[in-house]
Amino acid sequence: MPQDTKRINGPEVSTSYWIHCKANAPKTFEDRLSDAIGKDGKRKDGRRLEESRKYYAKVGVVSTAKGSAYIELGNTKVIVSVFDPREIPKQNKFNELGELYCDFKFSPFATLVRKTPQTDARERSMATAMASALNPSVCRHLFPNLQIDVFANVLEDGGSALSVAITAAGLALCDACIPMFDIVTAATAGILGDRIIVDPTAEEESLCMDGYTEQNHGLVMLAKLSTLDQVPEIRQYGNVDVEMLWETCKQLNTNCGDQVPIVQQLLVSKVKTRLRELEVDSDEESEHDKSKEDAADTHSGDDK
Repeated sequence: MPQDTKRINGPEVSTSYWIHCKANAPKTFEDRLSDAIGKDGKRKDGRRLEESRKYYAKVGVVSTAKGSAYIELGNTKVIVSVFDPREIPKQNKFNELGELYCDFKFSPFATLVRKTPQTDARERSMATAMASALNPSVCRHLFPNLQIDVFANVLEDGGSALSVAITAAGLALCDACIPMFDIVTAATAGILGDRIIVDPTAEEESLCMDGYTEQNHGLVMLAKLSTLDQVPEIRQYGNVDVEMLWETCKQLNTNCGDQVPIVQQLLVSKVKTRLRELEVDSDEESEHDKSKEDAADTHSGDDK
């Protein structure tokens, strides 16, 4: 493993001594479930099971990239950068369709356990899912033999990181002026028995993956092209029967549609801001040209 020379390197995995106290003893699955979901059916943060957290999104946050987007969903924070198309490296034959290269990374401080710099299997799997969700939305026939680079970085993993990264990647592609067929939105749900937990937090994701005592347990991520009414990617983890998977997909389909007005409003405001900047620039140029003409007229009058 390469060493970080800019700071003192500690162990890759460490355990706090506080867990040995009686107050911090490991809890059973039933205790964790009762803490996460109350008897009234509401979660720890007051949300209902089918309710999502509030979005905060911004585009154009990375000045060195062609397009970029930043999204906060609760404690989940993801930033995505898109760069100009370039030739596909190590390509010997002509490719009629362009390619999307997606890279997915967790920051070392994104989770409770410090992560190593090397890309692991989870990140490669999420990068593949993000590429599968974005490929049908991009007009790749306009970029023959070219590759568009999409880099997603999770600054903090508070749950539903993959779906947030896919939504942010769609915004970043729009910000980079990449021709697209439709806007991509994504949502995640956790399944625990007969419960469908929309937009689960990291704690709820852990419960859904550890719920081996339940018949149905796991996570489902769904990406959607709302205008075309198409689903480019569904990713499921755990053990879920067909009926529960169908009900979860219908719920996620609704949640993806709820995100579309937010994304559209953000893109429209970005276009309006850019148009105002162009108008200001054109006015300044016209004033500058007019002042130059006036100065030239004054100079010619003095010569006479």
